Parts: sequence; C-alpha cells; structure tokens
Amino acid sequence: MKKIIILFAVIFSNSVFCQAQSDASRIVLNAAVIDKENKLPEEAKNQLIAKLNQVATENGVGGNALSARFVIAAKINVLSKDIVAGPPQMIAQNLEVAFFIGDATDNTIFSNTLLSLKGVGTNENKALISAIQNINPKNKLFIDFINSGKNKVIEYYAAQCDFIIKKAVTLTSKQEYNEAIYTLMQVPEVCKVCYDKCLDAVQPVFQKKIDREGIQALNEAKNKWNSSPNNNGAEEASVLLNKIDPSSSSYKEAIYLTENIRKKIEADEKRIWEFKMKKYVDGVKLEQQRIEAARQTAIEYYRNQPQTIIYNRLIW
Repeated sequence: MKKIIILFAVIFSNSVFCQAQSDASRIVLNAAVIDKENKLPEEAKNQLIAKLNQVATENGVGGNALSARFVIAAKINVLSKDIVAGPPQMIAQNLEVAFFIGDATDNTIFSNTLLSLKGVGTNENKALISAIQNINPKNKLFIDFINSGKNKVIEYYAAQCDFIIKKAVTLTSKQEYNEAIYTLMQVPEVCKVCYDKCLDAVQPVFQKKIDREGIQALNEAKNKWNSSPNNNGAEEASVLLNKIDPSSSSYKEAIYLTENIRKKIEADEKRIWEFKMKKYVDGVKLEQQRIEAARQTAIEYYRNQPQTIIYNRLIW
C-alpha cells in the first residue's frame, strides 16, 4: 500500500498541469476584486486581476486551482481626487488598496495588508488605471502577507481533514463518485498529513467509480451486441467496451465478450475484426493513468459546477 501511495504522490506532482512546481503540490490562490457597488470600470478590474495574479505568481501561490474557495483579493478605496492644471488638465487620485487572503466560502480573512498608490490621467478612469499599474508584485510588503495566508490555508486543511474525508465517504455511499474524488483531490501536497490521508481515500472511491461504470458499459455492450450480432453491433459494442478500465471488476468479462464477438465476426464473415481496446504496458503505467484519471474527474466536476461563489458578496 505504501508503494502505491508513494507512486500516487510522484505521479500526481508530474501531471499535465505541471509547471516549474506542480499546482497540485502548492497552495494556489484565485485572484478576485471586491467591488460590491460595481464602481470600478472593467479595464481597471482586469488590470487589478492581472496584478493580483502577478503577486500570487511572484510569491509561489499562482496557478490553476481545483477550487475557487481560497482567494487573493483586492479592494480599492479612493482617498482623494485633485485636478492638476494643464494643458492638458489632468486628474490625480490617491488610493488605498486593501489586499486580502481568505476563504471566499466562509467569508473569512486569513491575512491582509494595505498599499497607498497615486495615479494621474486625463480622466478618473485613466488615473485609476495608472495607479493600479504602479503595484509592484515584487514589493516586500507582499512576502509576509502571502506567507501568513498560506499558513492559514494549511491550518484549515489540518483542522478540516477528517471532515473532508467524511464528506467524501458520504458522497461515495450515494454513488456520487466524481464529487467525492473532487473533494479529496482539492487538498494540496504541501498539506502533507491531510494530503496523504486523502490520497489513501481516493483509491477505493476511484475503484468503486470504475467498477460501477464498467458494469454499466458492459451491460450496454451486451445489449448492443445481442440486438445486432453483426459488424454494426460489434462497432457499437466496442465503443462501450473501450470505456472499461482494466482495473474494473468487469474487465475480464469485457475481454471474454470481446473474444466472443471476434470469433462470431470471423466465423460469419471470414475476416478478423479487431477491437481498439486500451493497452497497458505494466502496472506502473496503469497507476499513472488512474491517478491522472482521478485528477481529470475532479477537474471536470469543478468545471461543470455553477459559479456559486460571488466575490462581490464578500464582506471583507
């Protein structure tokens, strides 16, 4: 079991989402702008989001997160506006930008800091954008701010780990396997104790998922073949049989059905009909594909969810 878990950890950190350091192994924060009254122009919001992403990347918390829960957010307060005589006449704005790291689901702040900025432009919007452009992602102010937030996220997973696993168990009992896998795969590798526990918990959930899907695909393939025991039925059955994971409890029966279909086609039409069944070189490659499949399951589940977190509702 330890060998499998170690292998899972290695493969997970080398998934197709790898950058210099895997997003799966780090705390990753989503950029958000707090603008409850929608006063910021769209260009300014986009500029601020870009700066937040730069700050996150510069401090090792940028990337693609499986969950939108943990965020690095910013809120702009305009302190003063002054008209600068021209020509051309300019507007100067003094801003205070509040930066937050927190839990957008529970509306909890983990860390925060303030930055004073000044921008000048031919109108208020341009002055605002000018000020935002002055945010330096390498500012040392962000180092303690980010580290404090990261530590709080790690503390969150340490405190909530048993609840995360319990939720996944409940979802599994309801045969909601994709959501269960998604729940477990959210934990970053840097949260080592919880990560290891969840990685342990993923394996049986994924097994139940592929077993159930394998039975469904096998039964459908049988129905297709029994209804049309010819080339057309064989083609339709093959599409379904190809979906069955080699580790599924239905795989041996799928191979048996494959052989029966092949023999029938050979006997009826005097030619070999080949299925495009998945091939696995060895056990290591199989484990690689399974952990990637589990991660893809989590990603697809997240992508298909409605955007339930509305950052403008944050009360920070």
